Amino acid sequence: MLKFAVIGVGRMGKRHAFNLAHGLLSGVKLQAVCDIDSKALDWCKKHAKRANRYSDYKQMIATEKLDGVIIATPHYSHEEIAVYLIEHGVNVLIEKPASPTVTMAKHIAEVAKAHPEVKAGVSYNQRSNRMYKKAKEMLSSGKLGDIQRVNFIITDWYRSQAYYNQGGWRASYVGEGGGCLMNQCIHQIDVLQWLIGMPKHITATAHTVDRKITVENDVTAILGYNNFDCAFTASTHEIKGVNRLEIACDKGRLVIGSRRMKIFRHKSQVIVNRETKFGYGATPSTSSTYGYGCIRYIADLIKGQQLRSIRAFAKDIKGKGKMLATAQEGENALQIINGIYLSAYKNSRVALPLDEGEYGEYLKNRIEWEGQNTKK
Repeated sequence: MLKFAVIGVGRMGKRHAFNLAHGLLSGVKLQAVCDIDSKALDWCKKHAKRANRYSDYKQMIATEKLDGVIIATPHYSHEEIAVYLIEHGVNVLIEKPASPTVTMAKHIAEVAKAHPEVKAGVSYNQRSNRMYKKAKEMLSSGKLGDIQRVNFIITDWYRSQAYYNQGGWRASYVGEGGGCLMNQCIHQIDVLQWLIGMPKHITATAHTVDRKITVENDVTAILGYNNFDCAFTASTHEIKGVNRLEIACDKGRLVIGSRRMKIFRHKSQVIVNRETKFGYGATPSTSSTYGYGCIRYIADLIKGQQLRSIRAFAKDIKGKGKMLATAQEGENALQIINGIYLSAYKNSRVALPLDEGEYGEYLKNRIEWEGQNTKK
């Protein structure tokens, strides 16, 4: 039986603690919880009764013999806590994002690389989505040919002003390092780079629409690759929004929604173009559907998709599988998100890998601006 702990028992930490405390993950028990908020620990008294409670994570590490720790604290604290745990030989799974900046994520990855005996990962649970896994398999195999176009529209993360009025560290540069990209859409950004790789450059705009917040809730970006572009759109102000990823390739097309994926296959358009002597040119096309799965969907509603990430983490510790995303992979999505923010701020194209120093100055300026514009 693996002994896990959760550091940070806020909204997401509560879900992790509850699931583990109630035996929803076979072979893992919740040994301890840690939070600086006494109210969070009071919640644990009722919902995670058998877990030992701490207000200092260093004391918890010194006292408990743990097989793994889940970090679910505010974003800026991820780096400090993760580095401490790794250096003390504790396996760690960090809630997304790995950190608010590429520089911080790189530091975590470097420390993890120096301690190969420790399992260190980031909870990008969308990689467990069977439709994305199928898409990854098809794209990697070359069955669909070269990618020619990508569009990703992710506008089904609706957040009202009442959500933001709850306060806390969310929806601020000083609290989480950004807005809808950093909090909600980082899952989709990670899946995107996991499927099609990292772009060479980014041109983006970012706005705040109809909300009294200092960060973005509306983004449009063109991610430039060697032979194609990806048009990415995200917002959290659109009611009845959509979640649609379309990847058009030489020999077919994938259209992935929230519950099903449509797979189109046809003859290579390069060959069709070469063979067409008259008219516009055409070729027969077949289609099939690959679903998310009703049982999986219901299980996710009850337990949350995050449990799949923890399960993969536990299997990796046991030597029976691999975690969904290592600490080294945690940087990629942040390269894109930080790049989008910098491009929107500069109103110009930004090259990747990111100029980390320039981004650091940008974030510092945004935090200072935010402080000046939120004074009561």
